[in-house]
Amino acid sequence: MHPILIGLAVVTVAGILNGSFALPMKRMAKWEWENIWIMWAFWALLVSCWAVALGTVPDLLGVYREVAPRVIIFTFLLGVGGGLGMVTFGKGIDLVGLSLGFSIILGITAMSGALIPMLILSREALLTFGGALILLGMLVMIGGVALCGSAGMLRERSLGEGSDNISGGNQRFKLGLMVCVASGILNAMINLSFVWGKPIADKAATHIKGEELDFLASNAVWAVAFIGAFIPNAIYCGWLLVKRGSWKKFADSSTRHYWLWTLLMGVMWMTGYALYGVAVAKLGDLGSTIGWIGLFAITIVSGNVCGLVTGEWKGAPAKARARMMLGIAFLLASLVPVALGGAWN
Repeated sequence: MHPILIGLAVVTVAGILNGSFALPMKRMAKWEWENIWIMWAFWALLVSCWAVALGTVPDLLGVYREVAPRVIIFTFLLGVGGGLGMVTFGKGIDLVGLSLGFSIILGITAMSGALIPMLILSREALLTFGGALILLGMLVMIGGVALCGSAGMLRERSLGEGSDNISGGNQRFKLGLMVCVASGILNAMINLSFVWGKPIADKAATHIKGEELDFLASNAVWAVAFIGAFIPNAIYCGWLLVKRGSWKKFADSSTRHYWLWTLLMGVMWMTGYALYGVAVAKLGDLGSTIGWIGLFAITIVSGNVCGLVTGEWKGAPAKARARMMLGIAFLLASLVPVALGGAWN
């Protein structure tokens, strides 16, 4: 099988995991968002991430000693930026509405997270036929995101939700738009940390026995970036826990099994990003661009399918459901020119 197809198959699994990792949240009604999110961050960004890195990269700390400190620091700081994106994501959708927020944030994240690495690593590829195909895939994907967001807005209006947020003539909406744009750019820093941290992965590969296992080297990058991402999540959730007094809910004996649900969320999310690193290794020189587009396309598809299965679209008008299905079709179709462009290059 062609490496591009293998990479896209792997990134598909990663996208399914990232699009469905939040499903257990529906089973934790007695906890507030901050209770769930800080535990997710703990399991995903610290425990799972470092367990994977330590388990797959021999002498991990030795790898970091052999890399220039500026690479470690900048990878960490980009991770902090990505963590701020995770925090502002929740605030953005609160201000402008769920579907419009998803549309803006994920669209900007997908575009900037894919295009910036391409400009940094392979600027000349933009001028090739393969590069043009990848850009076409980006545009088709943005169209799919817009359709899914529009479908969600129709659903919310029909159900009487979020009407105040959707009307644009107020300061709250304008603030929400700015937060969503900021979140989209900040979320893309996760991919930029992966690109900037390539010297870490290259050094980690020299510690791994067997070239066929080099794809595991990316786990050394995530371990640095996700420590950075954990910090703003922990600060914001910690502030909410104290402000609302919701930290007391951790002591509720009837919610002990929630810890296992958040562990599952963390493992699913981290596995998705670990697989993304594997996919990038298979996708060639433009792997961080092709993989990012594929990851977000499948993530959005998976998230919408989960919404259908769990009844979130129950009672929505037929027009909204049809538009959502068309958006999913666009997202899946975006992978075709991306794959062809990757193979061409």
